[in-house]
Amino acid sequence: MGIEDASMRNGRALSDQWADSVVVRPRTTEQHITVHKRLVLGFAISILTLIIVTAIAITLSVSFERCAADSSGALAANSTSNSKWKQSRDGNISQRDSEDGQQPWRHLRLPATLRPRHYDLRLSVYMENFTFSGEVNIEFECVHSTKLIVLHTDRLEVEKVLVYSDSKKAGAMRIQRRFHYQPKQVYVIALHREMKPLRTYKINITFHAHIEHELLGFFRSSYVLNGERRFLAVTQFSPTHARKAFPCFDEPIYKATFRVSLKHESSYQSLSNMPVEASTSDEDGWVTNHFSRTPRMSTYYLAWAVCNFTFREAVTDSGVVKLSFSVDTTYFVMSLMAFYEIVLGI
Repeated sequence: MGIEDASMRNGRALSDQWADSVVVRPRTTEQHITVHKRLVLGFAISILTLIIVTAIAITLSVSFERCAADSSGALAANSTSNSKWKQSRDGNISQRDSEDGQQPWRHLRLPATLRPRHYDLRLSVYMENFTFSGEVNIEFECVHSTKLIVLHTDRLEVEKVLVYSDSKKAGAMRIQRRFHYQPKQVYVIALHREMKPLRTYKINITFHAHIEHELLGFFRSSYVLNGERRFLAVTQFSPTHARKAFPCFDEPIYKATFRVSLKHESSYQSLSNMPVEASTSDEDGWVTNHFSRTPRMSTYYLAWAVCNFTFREAVTDSGVVKLSFSVDTTYFVMSLMAFYEIVLGI
């Protein structure tokens, strides 16, 4: 007989709470079984995942070892290759340095083997076609033994070169080759034999060029007077543009004296740093002005002009020459200069 019947016979019945507890017990057992199954499944999945990760780690480790071995071999090969390349490069650099040492015209500065002393420059200026021809004699001292004469030229056509030693008995020295190196604006003369230190030599160069438009070197300009256009040719050598007018050691460190002669048509006048020492006229209407020797100075201080301005020349009490192109102001300028000479004690 069931519990319910017995309780009914005893005149009592089970409470609702007891009845519920009796019914829930089978459900609780089923939930426990379900949770247990899930735990077992999760544990199995974890173990499987661990096994897979371990296998992957072992595989990667083996791959890394192989890569490391390959890298070591490659590094060793590269090291050997780099060593050979470095040796080759060092050898090329040394060879290039050696070549540059034997080719000073590739350098930015002139070699310190020669030192100019004096320039004797003669120019013929042709204003009708804006060209000029010239001849320069440079006296220089040899500082270090060398077979090379390297000096500056730019836009000049060199026609002839002669080199003489200081010995009066010896003739022109033999020139092995000569050429213009435009990248550094230099002209190179290679001699057959070396020049000796502390000895003086002379080089004679004839050349020609154009009187250019640009305001550098020896250039031309123009102005209008009474409706007529007139031209003049002047110089601007600063800082390193004397090389456009004549071959020279065109660096400020090289100082020398200069004697300039300018030949031109008689309808023009010529001016330079120094006063005219002598003047000669040709039958064809050309005039040559010979200017006095300058003090020792750099090439960029040298200047001259060929023009047809009207000017007046005067000399102060101290011997300073003054040229005034406005004739009416000459006497005023002279008196002003005399005043400053007295005040400043010049």
